[in-house]
Amino acid sequence: MALKTHGEILLFDCGEGTQRQLMRSSLSFMGITKIFITHFHGDHYLGLAGLLQTMALNGRTKDLEIFGPKGTEQLVTILERISYYSRTYDLVLHEMRENQREQFEGYSVTAIRLDHSIPTLGYLFEEDDRPGKFDMNAARVLGIPPGPLYAKLQNGEEIVWNEKVIEPAMVLGPPRPGRKIAIAMDTKPILKLPERIKDFDILIHEATADRTLENKANKFGHSTAAQAATIAKEALVKRLYLIHISPRYRDPRPLINEAREIFEETYLPSDLDEFEIPLPESWKEDDKLWVVAEKEAEEGEEVAEAAEATVSEGVPTEADETADATELYDVPAPEEAPPAVPAEAAGEPPIPTEVPAEAVANPGEEEELEEIVPEPEPAITAEGITLGAVAAAMESKTSRKTSEEEPKDPEPTNEEASEDEEFDLEAAMKEVGLDPGAE
Repeated sequence: MALKTHGEILLFDCGEGTQRQLMRSSLSFMGITKIFITHFHGDHYLGLAGLLQTMALNGRTKDLEIFGPKGTEQLVTILERISYYSRTYDLVLHEMRENQREQFEGYSVTAIRLDHSIPTLGYLFEEDDRPGKFDMNAARVLGIPPGPLYAKLQNGEEIVWNEKVIEPAMVLGPPRPGRKIAIAMDTKPILKLPERIKDFDILIHEATADRTLENKANKFGHSTAAQAATIAKEALVKRLYLIHISPRYRDPRPLINEAREIFEETYLPSDLDEFEIPLPESWKEDDKLWVVAEKEAEEGEEVAEAAEATVSEGVPTEADETADATELYDVPAPEEAPPAVPAEAAGEPPIPTEVPAEAVANPGEEEELEEIVPEPEPAITAEGITLGAVAAAMESKTSRKTSEEEPKDPEPTNEEASEDEEFDLEAAMKEVGLDPGAE
């Protein structure tokens, strides 16, 4: 996800294919000033090495800042060492802790701790308060002429006019809040998140599955659409965007409908969709984007397929998630063939009215994120076949091939064989149909 603000482009995570998606978007990857990595699963950082090299290839000279959880410096250093290219700019690396706030010109970004299968950070983007509305009548009463003096007062500077000191508060209304955006990429529901993001403008929250798979989703550190909507409702945010949708959903409508039963202002963007975020005072009660979308659907417009992210998040690959999450992600739609590794049957609990208590982050934990050791998993190949099944298939293939072959002359006895002759393993493997060069 990319955020264009204050003359900068902030990139949140950099999955495989990110730079190609950026080339298809209205944004320039050369305009990226900061990259915020949430965690070290491949679909959130594997595009980093290619993007850094492409920036150098295009002659970038401006520093690039990369932020992330503990281990970010080591990760980027390794990516740099395995590549041969001449970087034309400096990398500035930052490892962030829970609740660490970084102040920039006009805005800040705060790291919050999420609850995923490995240490993971969410990010809170908050614009600085803006000066209050300029009161033209007050300025006229004070006799201040229009022009540069108005600009100084609006920028918070005091001026001297007619031998009097004029304070900005004399012509400005109360400070106006800036925009606030919460980003929670991969996580179970966080009980205290609604309180932390109260009255934010935007919540961007993962919704890997629907509520029929709630137990499975939470087990692997993910949320359902209903759980994300519950957080948005309790936090009183103005709008919710769902991301990180499992590829099992060819049609996103069940997810969006489930969420809107709880929180009406929910949207599920497609890749490269762009949204403008109004200033807080510009929001309207009837400003509902989805009403237009529903009207188009009634008129025969096809509903676009769900995608995993907004703007520039790369297309996911099967190897992006850990083996623990494989059975949750790589399950085909109901009309397709059943999966090689059957998924557990999940119940269909009612829509939750509150975030489960087990999702509470321990407030007594240290600031440094502790490594979470995943549960042991069965050995599975890329095709989803257990190693035991592979061995059985080889044995079956060998016996079938032997029975189909023509009878051969008996093997030479030890007396007939030469003492210098050694057993030819490669030839023996070929005879039973195995590839000696296979790993």
